[in-house]
Amino acid sequence: MVETQPVQDVNWLQHPVGHGGFHTGRLQFFRGPKLNWIFDCGSRRTKKFDEYLRSWITLGNEEVDWLFISHFDTDHVSGLEVLMANAVVKNVMVPYVNERELLGQLLQIIDGGDTSRYIFDLAADPGGYFLSRGAQRVIFVGGGGDDRILIETGDPSSPDGSGDGMKECRILIRPAPRSLNSGQIVGAAPNAKVELSEQGCEIEIHSLGRQFLFKPFRAPLDQSDDDSLLVAIQNLVGDASLQNGRPGLGDLAYAVARFSRTAAGRAKLRQVYKLHVGSSNRSSLSLLSMPLPKDAAQSYFEVESPSKTSMSWSVPAWLNTGDAELKATQDLQSWRAHYSAELGHVRVLALPHHGSDHNSDQALHDLCPRAILAAHVKSDATKHPGVDTMLTAGERLVRVTEQAGHYIRMHFQQREDI
Repeated sequence: MVETQPVQDVNWLQHPVGHGGFHTGRLQFFRGPKLNWIFDCGSRRTKKFDEYLRSWITLGNEEVDWLFISHFDTDHVSGLEVLMANAVVKNVMVPYVNERELLGQLLQIIDGGDTSRYIFDLAADPGGYFLSRGAQRVIFVGGGGDDRILIETGDPSSPDGSGDGMKECRILIRPAPRSLNSGQIVGAAPNAKVELSEQGCEIEIHSLGRQFLFKPFRAPLDQSDDDSLLVAIQNLVGDASLQNGRPGLGDLAYAVARFSRTAAGRAKLRQVYKLHVGSSNRSSLSLLSMPLPKDAAQSYFEVESPSKTSMSWSVPAWLNTGDAELKATQDLQSWRAHYSAELGHVRVLALPHHGSDHNSDQALHDLCPRAILAAHVKSDATKHPGVDTMLTAGERLVRVTEQAGHYIRMHFQQREDI
């Protein structure tokens, strides 16, 4: 009998935080480096989530190599202040958002009752927010097929991909992102940088011939020239300078913050939001993560959830979708084309917008026929997941709530002959 040894070990975990998003992963190469990542960091139950997050940070006591944020809604970012203040976060990836999209997200958050200072800091200068809190690099991801992102960029980091140093490990970002003319950011490290990946990218982790893949997707930008939302807000709060050199609303975000301090001001902002903003979820980032072993025959995984357990000798993938809009035929086609090579490997699909009927339907479920369909919801939720989603997902649907033991965990191990 041929003896084997583990050469790559991966753990994914969707945490029990209710209506929100907190997904973590850990990649360990045999006799090599490890890599930790987070996808989204928030919940509607903000105080309980902050307590949970502090405990997680204390118990883990490890650096976060990659933080992926799907979008800036409160239930996906409420824990950022705790995370950035108590953990080392190296690299951050967020979707590129133009001023109209970012303003729509900000108004949606205010409409939901959140006027926390960090929300306006994020809207004013997303890149500066993370770098001033210790991150080394922030990458904005554009949508595939974008033909105009109106930000001046510098040269690519390197001709064949952006390398990031870990012992016996190389991280390649293809195509290489371009540096933004970001100017000085107070509190940022001297070598900190803001970058832009206009056409989307893939992140490959290489160590001694073994590979792991992160594959983000952001829907193509809305190319409309409609500036009625921006004009309406400036008419309310007064002229304010916009961010120059990198994505963000600049002083306009703080003008909105001042205007939102009164009940009358918030009411007027809600009126503008309802008149000019449909959905602010189009820019939400999806993220696929999966190992890329040379020999799938020696690759084993298992998935554990509150209601079911499965295992197989094959290669799995986990696909998060944030609050992405994947119901319209054109939107789903773009998403499907991006992930076509990996969809058959997906064993956990996090349904967009907590399983809302407005964001996806059976067409999405059918693209990942072997996957658990996860909905991150409150235990007493009545709107999420939607009725149609529950009917079409059937026994594949798994609710991840705030209750103890309500999690989904996937473990993968690649082995090689000794």
